[in-house]
Amino acid sequence: MLPDEMEAEKNRRIILAQANTIDLLENNVHQLQSELQNAYKRIGELTTKTETVPIDRNYKGFKK
Repeated sequence: MLPDEMEAEKNRRIILAQANTIDLLENNVHQLQSELQNAYKRIGELTTKTETVPIDRNYKGFKK
């Protein structure tokens, strides 16, 4: 192999490795964005909930 071909092959391998890293990072960002949106939805559900929680009147700390 000529020196120029060796350099080209080395650069090709570097570019492929960087492309794989970029793909991995893009997938991670997509997954995290999805999780964030789901968290926002869940926070909205929890903060606008109007249901009441039943009280255990047998609880020792309950005051009448």
